[in-house]
Amino acid sequence: MKTLLVMDTSPRNDSVSRQLTSHFIEKVSAQFPDVRVLHRDIGANPPEQIDDELINALRREPETLTDRQIAARTASDAMIAEMAQADAIVIGAPMHNFTITAAMRTWLDHVARPGKTFGYDPQTGPIGLLKDKPVYVLSTRGGKYGDGSPENASPADFQSGYLRHIFAFMGLKDVRIIAANGMDMGPEPRAEGIAEANKLIDAAVAKLAAA
Repeated sequence: MKTLLVMDTSPRNDSVSRQLTSHFIEKVSAQFPDVRVLHRDIGANPPEQIDDELINALRREPETLTDRQIAARTASDAMIAEMAQADAIVIGAPMHNFTITAAMRTWLDHVARPGKTFGYDPQTGPIGLLKDKPVYVLSTRGGKYGDGSPENASPADFQSGYLRHIFAFMGLKDVRIIAANGMDMGPEPRAEGIAEANKLIDAAVAKLAAA
C-alpha cells in the first residue's frame, strides 16, 4: 500500500462517517507507516454544481474555453488523477434520502468523463478506463438497511447498488460496502452500528496488509 485516497462526503463536521474514515486512516497508517494519504473533503468543499457551461467543458472538447471552464477541467483532472494514483479508495458516505449526498453526486459528475474515466466500444458498449482497485464505502445509515450486499440490501438502499454501478462504469469493480446501521435509532443501536463498522474496517485493513 503506497497511496490511499480518502474522501469525506458528509456536510456535517461531526458526522459518524468522518469518524469511520479517521479510523480507517489510523489502522492503515499503523499497518503501512509510509503510506501517502490523499484526503479530499467534498462535504466541506463540494465541487461546483454542473450546468450547461460546465457540461460543455467536461464532456465535450470546445475550441475555446472560458476561465470558469478551464478551472473546472483543471479541478476534474486533479480529482481523476487522485483516483488513478491511489492503491485503494475510502469514501465516507452517509445515506441521504436513501442514496448519496449532494456533494458526492456532484463529484461523480466531475469525474465520470468520456475519454478520461470511461469510453464506449461499438461492439460491447461502455468501457471503464480506470485501473481496478478496492473502493471501500463506509456507509452510515439512520435506520437499518442491511449490509449493502446485493443479497442483503434493503429495497430502500438505493446507495449501494448505484455506487457499485457507477464505479464499475469507470473501471472500479471492487466496491466493498461497510455499513453502519441504526445511527438515528437511539444510543444503543447507534453504538452497535459504529462498533460493527469499526470491526469490519479492522478486518478490511488486515486483509490489505496480508495481500
